[in-house]
Amino acid sequence: MDFMDINTAIKGRKDAFFAAYDIKDEETLKLIDDLFTRIEEFGKTCSDYADFEAKFAASPLNQEYIGLFTKVATTSTSKLQPVEDAPKDEISDKERLAREAADDARFAVEEAMSPLRHQAYEARTQALRSTKVGDALFNLNNHIGTAKHLHKVLKHKDDEDSEQ
Repeated sequence: MDFMDINTAIKGRKDAFFAAYDIKDEETLKLIDDLFTRIEEFGKTCSDYADFEAKFAASPLNQEYIGLFTKVATTSTSKLQPVEDAPKDEISDKERLAREAADDARFAVEEAMSPLRHQAYEARTQALRSTKVGDALFNLNNHIGTAKHLHKVLKHKDDEDSEQ
């Protein structure tokens, strides 16, 4: 079992709370700790990173994570004001350097997470498509996309015919 990748993914999710927001509410801090204790236990049941991401995406823990992140985003102060949004005359050079370093770190994390997000997406897609219902939903979605495209083409053709 490759718990290192799973633990890194879990730690990254938890760190995102504290990197992005100044959380002072003790109840919210306890909710975060409790949630991540349960996510860590959940992670121990997964065989590898892709398995974790696929199962976590379908898990009620993911919905709880999203809900808690939304709560924190609406009740806490953001730490991530981009440097370009901060008026130069209102912040010191030291604070500007700190914000630039934070921006650089945030961009580096986003860049590093990009392949992992793609792997997670592929794992979730594969897990969903491996079921009859999931495969049927993907096929239905493709048919809907085709129908929308045909409708658009026919509407365009009708518009051209009515102009003549």
